[in-house]
Amino acid sequence: MKEVILMRISQRVQNRIDKYNPKNGLAYVAKFLLELSEINHDGVTRHSEGVALLSEDVAIKLNKDSKAAFFAGLLHDVGKIIFPHKLFDGHNINADEYAEVKKHAVAGFRALSKLYRFTGLCAGLHHNLYKAGYGIEIKDFPKEWGLATIKKVLEISMIVSICDFINAFTTRDTEIKDGSDNGVNTLEEMLYAKYPEDKFIVDVALKENEKYLN
Repeated sequence: MKEVILMRISQRVQNRIDKYNPKNGLAYVAKFLLELSEINHDGVTRHSEGVALLSEDVAIKLNKDSKAAFFAGLLHDVGKIIFPHKLFDGHNINADEYAEVKKHAVAGFRALSKLYRFTGLCAGLHHNLYKAGYGIEIKDFPKEWGLATIKKVLEISMIVSICDFINAFTTRDTEIKDGSDNGVNTLEEMLYAKYPEDKFIVDVALKENEKYLN
C-alpha cells in the first residue's frame, strides 16, 4: 500500500512540474535532479516531493506564489545528493553525521543559485529561519535585489521550512536532532516553539497536511 501511495504522489509531482512548466528550464532541471536523487537517495526524493506538494497547498491558502513554493519545496534538499546514502538511510545519526548533514543547505544554494537564484536562496535558507538554525544568511542575498523580492524569498522559505519539518516528522521514525522536541509532546507544540512568530502559517500547514495522512 505504501508503494502505491508513493507512486501516486510522484505522478502528482510530475503533473505539477508539467503544469507550471517554467520557461527558464527549471522544469527539466527539477526532473533531472529528482531522477539523480532517486539513484541513491530515494527517501530524500519522496520527502522532497511531499514538501513540494504541501508547500504549494499552503501557498495557495495564503495567497502566495504557489509555483515558487512548489519548486522551492521540490529542490530544498537538493544539496543532499552529494552526500553518502548512509546519512539518510533511516538510522539515528550521531553528532558527527549531523554536522555533515547540516552542510546540505549551503550545498543546495551553491548548486542552484547561479541559474535559479530564488529557488537557490530558498534551499539555502530553509533551515536558518528558526533559532539555532543553519544555512545561508541575509548577507548572501544579491545586493541589487529590492526589499519586495527579499521579502518574497523569506515568505516562501518560511513556508518550505515549516512544511519540511511537518513532512519529516510525519514520515520518519528517526529522532529529531535540532532539539525541537525538548520538553514538548505534540507536533503542533514543537512547531509553535520553533516558529513563534509564524503560528498562522503553522496552523495552515498542519490543516493542509491532514489530507496526506488520511
